Amino acid sequence: MPALVFANGEPPSSEFLTMLRAQPYFVVAADGGARHALEAGFAVDAVVGDLDSVTDEIRRSLPAAVFHEVARLDTTDLEKAIRFCIEAGHSEVDVVCAGGGRADHALANLSVLTGFRGTRVRIRDEAFTVSLVDGSETIEGPPGTVVSLVAIGECTGVTTRGLRWDLTGFTLPFSPRGVHNEIAESPATVSVASGDLLLFHGQWVERHR
Repeated sequence: MPALVFANGEPPSSEFLTMLRAQPYFVVAADGGARHALEAGFAVDAVVGDLDSVTDEIRRSLPAAVFHEVARLDTTDLEKAIRFCIEAGHSEVDVVCAGGGRADHALANLSVLTGFRGTRVRIRDEAFTVSLVDGSETIEGPPGTVVSLVAIGECTGVTTRGLRWDLTGFTLPFSPRGVHNEIAESPATVSVASGDLLLFHGQWVERHR
């Protein structure tokens, strides 16, 4: 069973959360993310973090056994929650409520994807599914589906096939250079020789003219 982690950022639409609620998940809240999970009607299996954002109301709403305090200051609550899921045996982890609010928090949440190679960790909302390209990835969708590639630092050997503007052995810096490409032929592929490359797989079609 995949795990679903609620961060403590801005929640996606209620329609998107309703869609997720129809799927079987092991549900973990990263500290104050428990509020978003409960408000969206999810049964919370664990609340993980330093618990400084857990209110008395949240504690009254859940059994004491679901709270797991991890006091380390060198990791964020989101990192703690994802690590908890991996140690519990879940090889796929979807993260929601990771954007919005403070820009530093939103960027830091995206950077968390670079720390869990070997586990399929994705940040999801109604606009994008964001994942780390760990060697290579397949991208499926109808023609015109929006795809962005963002390097965290510098990535070398970036090669794509099936996108409208393909790359071959390209060196991609941290820049807007890879933003808003689109699927031309599905399945498309992207690979990277070195570096941390984030794949933003859009959930809508927007063809360039």
